[in-house]
Amino acid sequence: MSESSEYDKSGVSSKGAETALSGLLKHVLPTRKFSENYPLAADIGYFANVIDLGNGEGIAFGTDGVGTKIVVAELLGQYDTIGIDCIAMNVNDVICVGARPVSMVDYIACSHTDPEIFSQLGQGLAEGARQSGISISGGEISQIKEIISGIDLIGACIGHVPLNKVNTGKEIKPGNLIVGLASSGVHSNGLTLARRVLLGENQEEQKSRVNDYEEFLGQTLGEALLEPTRIYVKPVMQMLDSGLDLKAMVHITSGGLCNLNRVESDNIRFVIDTLQPVPEIFNLIQDRGGVSEAEMFEVFNMGTGFCLIVEGTQEVEAISKICKEHDLPCQVIGHVEACQGKEVFLPQKQLIGKGSRFQNS
Repeated sequence: MSESSEYDKSGVSSKGAETALSGLLKHVLPTRKFSENYPLAADIGYFANVIDLGNGEGIAFGTDGVGTKIVVAELLGQYDTIGIDCIAMNVNDVICVGARPVSMVDYIACSHTDPEIFSQLGQGLAEGARQSGISISGGEISQIKEIISGIDLIGACIGHVPLNKVNTGKEIKPGNLIVGLASSGVHSNGLTLARRVLLGENQEEQKSRVNDYEEFLGQTLGEALLEPTRIYVKPVMQMLDSGLDLKAMVHITSGGLCNLNRVESDNIRFVIDTLQPVPEIFNLIQDRGGVSEAEMFEVFNMGTGFCLIVEGTQEVEAISKICKEHDLPCQVIGHVEACQGKEVFLPQKQLIGKGSRFQNS
């Protein structure tokens, strides 16, 4: 992505976030030794981590929020689905390490409390929990109007995984196949850019346009942006329970398909040579915002919300059968080949992704 990206112009600096993270991690990483009786089973940086409880048992642990998608909910005055997004962003990360999500807590920071809004938030959280098969075991409400205007919604999730089943993508080899599971739309990443492009630069513009019907989409702009994040827990757990050998499970969030680079295997190239159908919302964002291909694939999921790496066609057939049971579109989108280092290659778009960034090849 170029230095003067559209995402930067919208107020989100990917480069700045990476620099800030480095400053944080130099203090956080040494804390691993503070809990020697319960060591971590993986390095920080994957989608979730696993705490070794002893006796071969582990607890997966992760946290995430809905980002500025909640601004769309505020513009529409509709909060009954945003809780699904909060659950989804957490449980979809936890299953990446091979864990079964068990329970979540939520944290709501707000400038004021509104019983109707909080009821709607609860509706979404409950529906997300139902789809994931988890409990919501607690939470916290913090009224901090000096800091926040409106509402922010964040969660933290735990899951169970035997230590011999922890999966961080160490077993990926050249020749493996990449299966893409379809997204439901924008999910919960890149909303700052999407809002600026589709609704306008300021809140007044955005409020006036959020209910505009877009024939190209067959719905209003607000409805398209608020479409809940797809939850992949039940189909992926069914795959694991059936004994399918999944070499890696990768949640496609910020960073897009570059998230494949987060696996622990090295000297591999993920060749994405058959892209999933791209939802029309992404075409609209790209056309109206003049956003480059590299930035689109770096900021958004572009139709693929989750990836599975498998040995070959036998596993693909089993995955396809399970996905069909769950009404979840899936397809082989590429393969793995050997290279020096680690990268994602999109030959149709002539893009190469190293780390979390795409550039023209």
